[in-house]
Amino acid sequence: MIYAIFTNRLWEVFSQSAVMCNLMTTLRNILTILILTSILKVNGQPFDKTYQGWWATTSWTFDFKSDGTYKRISAGHYGNTTVSGAYRVSNDTIQLLTGFEKTHGTVNEKYLIDNDSLIIDLDLYYDYKLVTTGTNFYNSKKRYDILTKPNMDSLIVITRQQFDTLVNKSISLLTNHRIIEIQENDHIMIIRLINTINMSQDASFKNGIYAYFIKLVKDKDYEKEISTYYDWIPNRGMGFYFQKLQVELGGTPHLHSRYTIE
Repeated sequence: MIYAIFTNRLWEVFSQSAVMCNLMTTLRNILTILILTSILKVNGQPFDKTYQGWWATTSWTFDFKSDGTYKRISAGHYGNTTVSGAYRVSNDTIQLLTGFEKTHGTVNEKYLIDNDSLIIDLDLYYDYKLVTTGTNFYNSKKRYDILTKPNMDSLIVITRQQFDTLVNKSISLLTNHRIIEIQENDHIMIIRLINTINMSQDASFKNGIYAYFIKLVKDKDYEKEISTYYDWIPNRGMGFYFQKLQVELGGTPHLHSRYTIE
């Protein structure tokens, strides 16, 4: 009798242990799947997809392969060229690892995947459409809509000493570089300086380094040059709003496009 009771109890303990073991195994498998899914989401798998676009009277085709390689083929005004290299996918972004460095800006490092049907060059902002059955031509659009627009009435507050430092830096840039060679952040600085000086009622801005800076801007034909290099739309007062730089030049610029000197 005692032996039977002991045997039954041992079997119950063993059964419970087996159930717990199965449960732990199941939980471990689920956790493994979740971790792998998370990793794949951050570090996406390469794919076999082709995207095409048309701009500057040239057809541009990106052919991505699942082995992590790609080719970009052009045909038209920019010539019949092929660029190849390696790439990887991270979240919603394709990053080219090689091959883009010496392409005169026609191929750039990062491309945003937009709704699985387009990719957007994050430097030029041209988009390219996924090639599917029956579609092999797409007229590329500039996708400035993906940029987060700043609060145009936000203040850019600096001291007079900081303002003077920026003026001297801008004089050096305009003196020693072609307009096209100046970096985008420096263009934003120069534009804000121009707007601030031109809109100020401070008589001191009519003399010294300020007058010299404005003269240099005119001598370099800065307004005409920069409006050639960057896409723009009219702002209020019929000046320029540069969509990529997200800053206004001339017209009646908002506070975000000039400095407020404290």
